[in-house]
Amino acid sequence: MHYHKEHLKKEQDQERKNNKLQKLSKYRDDYYAFTQKLSDINRQIAFAGIAIIWVFKQTNGNEIIIEQPLIYPLKLIVIALALDMLHYIYQSSIWAIFYSYYKHKYQSEDHELDSSPKLNIIAWALFAFKVLLVIIAYYYIFEFFNDKLVK
Repeated sequence: MHYHKEHLKKEQDQERKNNKLQKLSKYRDDYYAFTQKLSDINRQIAFAGIAIIWVFKQTNGNEIIIEQPLIYPLKLIVIALALDMLHYIYQSSIWAIFYSYYKHKYQSEDHELDSSPKLNIIAWALFAFKVLLVIIAYYYIFEFFNDKLVK
């Protein structure tokens, strides 16, 4: 039994040396990087969706006509972009308030403290909803293309 524990400890030490184990803060940093990247990609795809819809517009004099099946995904994309902005407004505001409150309370930026996970609930909801709306919008755009190609 003692041999097994020593052997396990040696394996764990070797894994640490091989950088297979990481500090939790590294995973947090990865999570921040991936969610930021997903927000950036989602925004770019949303604008690309608007461009795709714009390509299929028709004009009648001064009137711009967007085919009916593309109206709904266009609305979803516009809402997703509004939620994207709202997401960053919320995050900026909540963390500015958090910072200002504790900066005033402790008169220092060096005080260590933890924040409540509840502060991120609204941000997570906005994040998830904006991504979901773009996914749904693209589903309808692909349906539009599928109907055009099948006809």
